[in-house]
Amino acid sequence: MFQNDMKEAKTKQVSIKDIKPEIFKQLLYYIYSGRISGPLTEDAARLLFAAADIYNVQDLKNECARFLLTCVRLDNAINLMAWAHLHSVDKLKEAALTFVASHGKEICQLDDWERLIKNYPDLCLLATRRMWN
Repeated sequence: MFQNDMKEAKTKQVSIKDIKPEIFKQLLYYIYSGRISGPLTEDAARLLFAAADIYNVQDLKNECARFLLTCVRLDNAINLMAWAHLHSVDKLKEAALTFVASHGKEICQLDDWERLIKNYPDLCLLATRRMWN
């Protein structure tokens, strides 16, 4: 990147557009220290997981996934389940799926449930089957 006639070699700058600056700072902090800087939020954990996935920082992905396991609630279980499905975070997907199945009556009344039916019919079917078992 810093060799030949590439733009980065001339400007001595690398532009990273797919990760927010604060998330990239946290990623770098983790790479250098092995720790997450400051308390995580659900949104930050998702974004940090995605950044760690891009740069193949497996330990950080694992920490973010463990944190997200503690975040499953009625108001976010469907979204976390779909997100975990997309990112192949099996433990989180299973935890969210179990939560959704055990709170079926409340979950099915949410707008997120209708979006799940439209966007992820396979997950909806899986959750519905779990509700009935």
